[in-house]
Amino acid sequence: MIGTLIQRIRDAITPPASFQARVRPWLVAAFTEDFDTEEHAREARFIEEAIELFQAKGRSFEELISVAKYVYSRPAGEVRQEVGGVMTTLAALCIVSKLDMHEAGEAELARIWTKVDAIREKQANKPRHSPLPGATPGEFIPENNWQPTEAQINSACMSYRHDFGLLEGEEREMVRSQARWWLQAWMRELPKTPALREIKAPKVLEA
Repeated sequence: MIGTLIQRIRDAITPPASFQARVRPWLVAAFTEDFDTEEHAREARFIEEAIELFQAKGRSFEELISVAKYVYSRPAGEVRQEVGGVMTTLAALCIVSKLDMHEAGEAELARIWTKVDAIREKQANKPRHSPLPGATPGEFIPENNWQPTEAQINSACMSYRHDFGLLEGEEREMVRSQARWWLQAWMRELPKTPALREIKAPKVLEA
């Protein structure tokens, strides 16, 4: 009885772990202890979620590109200050959107804890350090790193043409074929660059 009371007192006076601290165990569960060696992957996932929020608010792809061009027209900022800017502007966005950013964060953390197994499987099927999809389950992955998976071809085409997902039939296949042809052309050129001479050009890429 006394022990329980003491524990309750300790719980009452011990400040709860921060949200950031409580995300770490999930990172370890989903990505193992190696997650902190993949800083670029976390950067990519952050910008992916930021873009998805921008999209969810009804903003267009053209507006996104306009903002990105504006940002990259200026010198890079200081990381710690920009983190503060992200938090401040997210709080401001939530205020005008009538949302509770803390409640939304807690709800998402609870949801992704139920997705650990699915995330591990997804990680095994996509390019390292990237939020973009890689091979689909059962898809053959060639040893030569210049030969893309079908999902990577689709992703590259989507990056090149934002309307790629709307194309049908012959037009869609033509864009995919052009993507392969350009890859073959570039892989023949890249080894001519001193820093990239270890890259081996492919013999033939199927159309």
